[in-house]
Amino acid sequence: MAYLGPVFRWDVFWADLDEVVGREQAGKRRPVLIVSNDALNRSPLQLVAAIPLTRLEGKTRKFLPSEIRLPTGTVDPGTTPVAITHQVRTFSKLRLLEPAGRLENLEIQGRIEDAILAHFGIEVD
Repeated sequence: MAYLGPVFRWDVFWADLDEVVGREQAGKRRPVLIVSNDALNRSPLQLVAAIPLTRLEGKTRKFLPSEIRLPTGTVDPGTTPVAITHQVRTFSKLRLLEPAGRLENLEIQGRIEDAILAHFGIEVD
């Protein structure tokens, strides 16, 4: 069932990202971090831009510089989520299932913004 309440930048939601193609992050229930501005989040378009999250625990691969660790417990107690900033995606709010938390850490928010800009090749002085 889709979440129909308000959505704000830096909210974390459980989302249904299926159907996907290739190496996109998938899952009927995957955490995502909302990165779209609140004007878009409130707009009648009913779209959000989000970054999929994965968990640090259990991974054996090396993480990319574009992947940013969030504080442990941001989504689930005892797990450390990692924002996959090179997979920013815009999708319908109907994919949002339920709120899972919020990223309040301003330093990490800034690192995520920098990683998104770098991904798109945007340099800001």
